Amino acid sequence: MKGLYTALITPFDENLDIDYESLKKLIEFQIENKVDGIVIFGTTGESPTIDEEEFFNVLEFIKQYKNDIEFIIGTGTNNTNKTIEKTKKVLDMGFDKVLIVTPYYNKPNVNGLYEHYKNIALTSAKIILYEVPSRVSISIPIEVIKKLKQEFSENIIALKFSNSDLDLLSRIILEVKNLDILSGDDNLTLPMMSLGAVGVVSVLSNVFPGEIRELVYSALDGDFNKAREIHYKMYKLFKLAFIETNPIPIKYIAYKKNLIKTPYVRLPLSELSEKNKEIIDQNIL
Repeated sequence: MKGLYTALITPFDENLDIDYESLKKLIEFQIENKVDGIVIFGTTGESPTIDEEEFFNVLEFIKQYKNDIEFIIGTGTNNTNKTIEKTKKVLDMGFDKVLIVTPYYNKPNVNGLYEHYKNIALTSAKIILYEVPSRVSISIPIEVIKKLKQEFSENIIALKFSNSDLDLLSRIILEVKNLDILSGDDNLTLPMMSLGAVGVVSVLSNVFPGEIRELVYSALDGDFNKAREIHYKMYKLFKLAFIETNPIPIKYIAYKKNLIKTPYVRLPLSELSEKNKEIIDQNIL
């Protein structure tokens, strides 16, 4: 898998219920701008605050778009059995690709990480490993990635790399064959693609899919001068989208761009500060 995958925000209404009208608008906006896929219920989708009924109701809703765009469903948790059960239900609904975050809080050892992913791979799902040490406090050791890819070559298809350690990225690309690497950080997409990554799971493409797609495909085509030009054009926006904890800023930006009805997030996240609203307003409106 390669190209641009949007880590979709989950829009809420005034009562903090899922806003399906805005969700429809967001998905159709992504399709119109020819993104390669949409990640549902990743970190940007506020997955920890989505209950099981909501989760599967949203999946029923998005099935109408399955012929128009590829969906990757975030099913990862820090409970292996729960993740397996959730993944099996997602497969039964006709989705085959899942994003599996490194287990958070438990802080598993090397063998625990391997067994976690191995048992999920036995479901036959196509798995995107999600490396994000800033959120979960640990990194997936390269020996675990290598072993999983060797043993489940058809199931472990990609790695979302939300890690600024470009030396580690170089080692993974050198040592783990036939594993697609996707940047998990908008501001590092260009550097990662220069090393061999093949795309990005993007936050900013919720609002600016055309620009991010042009950056990614310029890099894929080997036109790094063009990609670098877009990178610096978008650089301030990359930073503004993370001025507070993701997805607080991107929801505010999407709201100001009339893509969603409210900028609301669910607790324990809280609305963007007034100071940072002013900064974003001054720079994007």
